[in-house]
Amino acid sequence: MRVNWQNKQIARLSIKNKHLFLFLFENGSLTRLIQDRCKGKFHIDLINESWSEAMSDEKNLLSLRNNEITFIRESYLKCNNKKLVYARTVIPQPTLREQNQTLTRLGQRPLGEVLFKNNNVCRKSIKYAKIPLSNKLHKKAINHGAISSEIYGRQSIFCIKSKPLLVIEIFLPSITECNEITF
Repeated sequence: MRVNWQNKQIARLSIKNKHLFLFLFENGSLTRLIQDRCKGKFHIDLINESWSEAMSDEKNLLSLRNNEITFIRESYLKCNNKKLVYARTVIPQPTLREQNQTLTRLGQRPLGEVLFKNNNVCRKSIKYAKIPLSNKLHKKAINHGAISSEIYGRQSIFCIKSKPLLVIEIFLPSITECNEITF
């Protein structure tokens, strides 16, 4: 099933949980917000960093050709060893030219740490969606976990010197349990 990505004005109408709302609609670094708001030890649990073909929606969004290989990074953002966010980054080969090759060797370093400190990076758009149970992103995000409901996500296109990369962040239900949230 396809994901119905929407702009902020439409998506925000369906979000009732104020904790989820805070994280989902953060314009800055999600990693920084989690580090600031969640009590405990933050870390990145790297699942995958490899060259692979993007999913069909990702190909369309990044204007990739069929069978075009991209660099894909998948990880969980965790606090106290609890999975809060599944993150998936898709980087086309032309984006990785010159000094951007370091993006393929981040390991457990947060991607946001690199993107939000680089003056040559801009965020073009952010879209939001409920991710249906039958969607590949849902299955990847829960990784055989026991989440049997739709989960929320967002996708952002960043550009580094006009070359795109896609960041998808899927918010697991445990994000609402971060206990150092102040309003």
